[in-house]
Amino acid sequence: MPLNVAYRPMSFEEMVGNEAALESLKSVLGREKDIPGSYFFTGGPGTGKTTLAYVIKEFLSISDFDFYEYNSANTRGIDTIRDINASLATAPMKGDKKLYLLDECHQVTGAAMEAMLKMLENPPSHVIFVLCTSEPEKIKPNTLKAVRRRCFEAEMKSLRRGEIISLLKEILESELEEEDVKSFPNDVLSKIAKSCWGSAGQALSILDSILDMGDFDKMEEAIENLVVNENSVIELCKVLTDINLTGANKWDQLRVMLPKINGDVEQIRYAISTYLMKVILGKPMSPGLLQIASMFTDSFMYTGRLGLVLACALACQADQGDDIPF
Repeated sequence: MPLNVAYRPMSFEEMVGNEAALESLKSVLGREKDIPGSYFFTGGPGTGKTTLAYVIKEFLSISDFDFYEYNSANTRGIDTIRDINASLATAPMKGDKKLYLLDECHQVTGAAMEAMLKMLENPPSHVIFVLCTSEPEKIKPNTLKAVRRRCFEAEMKSLRRGEIISLLKEILESELEEEDVKSFPNDVLSKIAKSCWGSAGQALSILDSILDMGDFDKMEEAIENLVVNENSVIELCKVLTDINLTGANKWDQLRVMLPKINGDVEQIRYAISTYLMKVILGKPMSPGLLQIASMFTDSFMYTGRLGLVLACALACQADQGDDIPF
């Protein structure tokens, strides 16, 4: 079983980081009566939003039969929301409660999200809603305000490198003999912590890929091939936002850089979009920069690396003032 699955937290005590948010949530769930029925978790990819929904499931002793998970990228229409609404009155098959998880809920259509608001405001006492998103800004502003008013909200932040290293050491102690744990180089753990963008799941996936290699030098080389290189992404972002480079000149640099950037394309997109957001907020209004940033707002889940390449190419086209489809 993959490490990120085998060691997925199932309780608050097993969660790493975000102590204040977790303590607040645990306190709310521990009330004797009138616990909130709706929860809204935000934060970057791999910060534990979906995992937290599973922790709630275990904390409230909700059975697998009464746990309904929806990937909003695939089930995003109003018909899905209507089906959920029609099922609310049905009692749980086991226990006292049932839980509906809508993952990446920003991809739910506007009409469907509007239809959810009434359910979120006053769900039946036996129903728990958990909405998770890495991009809350994609929800219409008025709808987002309404969701936040109706839900207990927690922002899950990326783990600090020290927290990642501590977690990795705990995993090693469970997976390896004591002598092997002692000989495992800290440099490798530090490299994983630096390369996983604060995501515990990504860190465990990297560790899983190198754990049986034996050769520590090759481990570090393998990590570089497995993950997004932070410096490479930053350099790519600098080229994207360089006002002295336009059109074909910018593309000539980007097309050389792109093959060298490895890793999960959604992690790459999120890193680029975060960088661009900071640049936008730190500068006067720039239509060209806004057009470039718009290329990285949609998920690359289905287009993969092609989506990343196209986004960069269209960003170069935007520099020339061509008509860009939004």
